[in-house]
Amino acid sequence: MIPAELEFAISKKREEMIKIGMDKGLLCNDTIKCSQELDKLLNDYNYVLIETKRSNPIDVYQEFLIFLQKTIYKSLRGYIINFF
Repeated sequence: MIPAELEFAISKKREEMIKIGMDKGLLCNDTIKCSQELDKLLNDYNYVLIETKRSNPIDVYQEFLIFLQKTIYKSLRGYIINFF
C-alpha cells in the first residue's frame, strides 16, 4: 500500500477501535483485536516511510538543506533586526 492508503486505513481502524472500546469496554477481546490490527497498520506505515527514505536518500539531504537554510535565515534576520 502507498502511504496515503495506509493513512486512510489507520484513520478508519482508529475510529473503529474507539467505537468498539466505548461500546464494549477497553478489555473486550474485540477491542484488543482491533488495537492489534491498528498496530499492524502503523508498523506497515512506518516500514513504508523508512523504505521510501532509504530508496530516495537525496530527499533526506534536500530536507536537511532546506531546514538548514530556514534556520540560518531566521538567525540572520534576528541578528540584522537587533543590529539596527
